[in-house]
Amino acid sequence: MFLENLVGSEKSAFLGLAQRIVQADGALVPREAQLLEVLEAATEATASAGEVRELASAFRTRQSRVSALLELMGLGLADGEYHPAEKDMIADISKTMGFSEEELLWMEGWVVRQAHLLEEAADFWGEEGA
Repeated sequence: MFLENLVGSEKSAFLGLAQRIVQADGALVPREAQLLEVLEAATEATASAGEVRELASAFRTRQSRVSALLELMGLGLADGEYHPAEKDMIADISKTMGFSEEELLWMEGWVVRQAHLLEEAADFWGEEGA
């Protein structure tokens, strides 16, 4: 949804972080793998290697940092559960990006509301889950 706000190296850093998020809970479910493929295709980039904090430092603007964080949170919720390991990693990324705890909670609330809206949209289509 917000990947267009990322440029070159930010896209690669984002994919590196996205891979870490889907691996954080120790289980890669089909929905996460599918979404990761979609993100890779949308960015037309390859994932950067490196430590989480190094990757999180790659984002140059507030807009790109917020965009990446919202996308990562959505990925963390892709399997219907925001696992504590995913949540902790996102909190670490958020802190590295310079966001306060209040800003993180605000963004998390938005992503949760968005996830519920996507579930409702799936109900319109007659499908289970988004």
